[in-house]
Amino acid sequence: MKTILLLWFAALPLAAQDIDARITVKGTLTTSTRFLYDIDREIYSGERVLESNYGFGADVRWKMLWDRFYAGISVERIQASEVTYVVYTHLNNLRVPSEEGFEVTAVELSGYYIVPISSEHVHFYIGGGFGLYDGERLHTFANVRAAIISSTSNIGIHVLTGVDYTIFRRFALRGELKFRDPHFDVTDKFDQTITTYRGYTIQIPLRERQERTTRVNLFGVNYMIGVVITL
Repeated sequence: MKTILLLWFAALPLAAQDIDARITVKGTLTTSTRFLYDIDREIYSGERVLESNYGFGADVRWKMLWDRFYAGISVERIQASEVTYVVYTHLNNLRVPSEEGFEVTAVELSGYYIVPISSEHVHFYIGGGFGLYDGERLHTFANVRAAIISSTSNIGIHVLTGVDYTIFRRFALRGELKFRDPHFDVTDKFDQTITTYRGYTIQIPLRERQERTTRVNLFGVNYMIGVVITL
């Protein structure tokens, strides 16, 4: 991951030498992320879906070979979490929070083709490529975080379509729609048996104290909006 990030930053000065290099700062929304629990066992113990996963990042693109083709590299950080509550009726209906979430860094290499229906100020494009996705699960119970034992990275492919609308000569707005299905696996567990929450001593559920492998799958559509500067 560090090597890829260094290559991305090294590409910036190379792109700047091309008068048609384009640098974008962007915000993203991934519609759905699925958690599959106990994937290392014969039967999954269940799943959970988080909606509206927000991210941010940047990419650089530069012209390659001919006028309608660009190549680029993108870095994106995505995160989301959701809190549910476990009610302990024998402790005056104490509501104990259980948080499920994730953080992932996506580094993607893509090729882009400007379709012929584009005009001087509006560029429609299609493209695709592959990426490396490295992330971790964020799981807490009663504000105690589970310890991560291992986490795997994953390589996936994507296809996309988008449009650039030029406002000034070197300034444009970009909207993009991306389809991808990356995932990564995380093994974690809670190291402690009991904890204190709001003055009560509570026991962390037994299944949470055992090693469990969870697959985090960003299967939703990725929407992007960004600001483009042409060098």
